[in-house]
Amino acid sequence: MKKTYLFAIVLLSSWSFADSGNIPAGATLTTGATSNGHSLFSATVNPAVAAYTVAPDEKWRINYLPTIALSGEVGDVNDFADDLDELIDLLDDPSLADGSMEETRDRFNRVLTAMGESGYTKISVGVHLPLLPLYWRPSEFSGTYFVEAAVDTQIRLSLLDEPLEYDDQHTSFSTGSAAYLKSGIEKRFAIGYARPMLDEKQVARWGGQLYAGTKVKLLNMELSKQVIALQQLGGKDVEDLIEDEYDNNLKSTTNVSVDVGISWLSKYYRAGLLLSNINSPSFDYGSIGTNCQQFGEGSFARNNCEAAAYFAYEKGRINANEKHTKHAAATLDGSVFPTANWAINASIDLAPYDDIVGDETQRFNISTSLNTTSTWLPDIRLGYQKNLAGSKLSAAGFGISLFDVFTLDAQVALDDVVIDGDKAPRSFALTIAFEEKF
Repeated sequence: MKKTYLFAIVLLSSWSFADSGNIPAGATLTTGATSNGHSLFSATVNPAVAAYTVAPDEKWRINYLPTIALSGEVGDVNDFADDLDELIDLLDDPSLADGSMEETRDRFNRVLTAMGESGYTKISVGVHLPLLPLYWRPSEFSGTYFVEAAVDTQIRLSLLDEPLEYDDQHTSFSTGSAAYLKSGIEKRFAIGYARPMLDEKQVARWGGQLYAGTKVKLLNMELSKQVIALQQLGGKDVEDLIEDEYDNNLKSTTNVSVDVGISWLSKYYRAGLLLSNINSPSFDYGSIGTNCQQFGEGSFARNNCEAAAYFAYEKGRINANEKHTKHAAATLDGSVFPTANWAINASIDLAPYDDIVGDETQRFNISTSLNTTSTWLPDIRLGYQKNLAGSKLSAAGFGISLFDVFTLDAQVALDDVVIDGDKAPRSFALTIAFEEKF
C-alpha cells in the first residue's frame, strides 16, 4: 500500500502539467458541486456560477499557480497489493511457500477469489494549469467569460482470477490469473460564458437573481487496457508493473462536450442545476485480445494477448473493444446561509456515471463552510461525501483557506482495510490551490 501511494507522487512529478469522476479541485473537494461564488473552482463544475465569481468592483479573477489534486483508493480486500506481490514471487520461486504446498495452494486460492471479486487499487492525479481557471467580466452588464485547462489521469489495477495449481512432478505453481490494468489521461480545454438573467425589477420582485451559463469542452482522452498474465512476470512487483505498463496500448480520441447550468442566488439560500456532457461524447480504449498471431509464439506480448482473449471471449469478464462514454448527467445543489458568512451545502448527482476507468460514480455531498472576511483568519470547511454507486465508499473532508490565497482540502474514507496488520482508510484525496478569493 505504501509503495502504491508513493507511486502516485512519482506520477505527479512526471508531467509538466498534470468531469467523469475526476478529483474535485480546490474547495470543491470538501464542499462538493455547490454553487459557491467564493470558490474559484465551483464554476468549473457549474458554468452558471462564473457569473458571480468576480467581485463587483473587479473585472478579473484568476488561479495563481497550478492546482494539484491526487487520490488513492483500494478495494475491500486486506493486503491486496502485498498478497499479489507475494503470489508473483511464489510463481517465480516455489521454495518461498509458507507451509506445505497444498496449504499454500489452498490459501492463495482463497486470496485469489477475494481479489477477483473485490480487489483493486486506483490512483488519480489532476492538475489545473497556472492562471486557469480565468474569469473576465468586461462590464457590469456584459456577463462573464471564462477559460480553463486541466489534465487528469486515472490508473486502476485489479485481478482476473483463475485457480492456483501445484505440479508435483515439476514442483511448481501455475495459474491463469492475470493483472488487469486500465489507465486514462484526459486533457481538457474549456471556454464558457455566464450572465444574470433577471433585470432589476424582477430581482426586486423575486428577491434573488437567476444566473445561467454554458461551457464547451475540447477533450482529448488517451485510454489503455492491459491484461498481463501473472505467470509471465518473473517476480516483478506490482508497482513495477504499473510503472512499466500504464502508458502502453494508448488509444487517443478527441471530442467535444457541452455543459449547461443555472444557479439561483438570494440572501438566505442558493440552488443550482448542472447538466453535464449533454451530447454524451465517446472515447475509444485500445483493443486487447485481438490479432494475437502478430506477436511471436511464446513471447511476452503473445501470452498476454492470449490471456486477454481468454478473459474477453471465453470468460466474458472484460470487453476487448471498449468505449468510454461521458454520459449526460444532472447534478442538483443547494445551500442555506444561517449568517452572511456561514453556509450549509448539499449536492447530489441524480444518476450514476462511469469515471475514466469505468467505475460507477454518483456523488452525494453535505458540508458546512465558514468564509471569513479576514486575511488572517482562515476559512474552514467540513464535509461528508458518499459514492451512491460503485464502491459505495463514504468519506469525511476538511478544508482550510489561508491569507485569501492558499487552499488545502483533504478527504479520508470512513471505511478501512488491513494493511501489514494495521488499519488504513480505503481512500484518500488531497488538493492544493492558490486562488484569488473575495
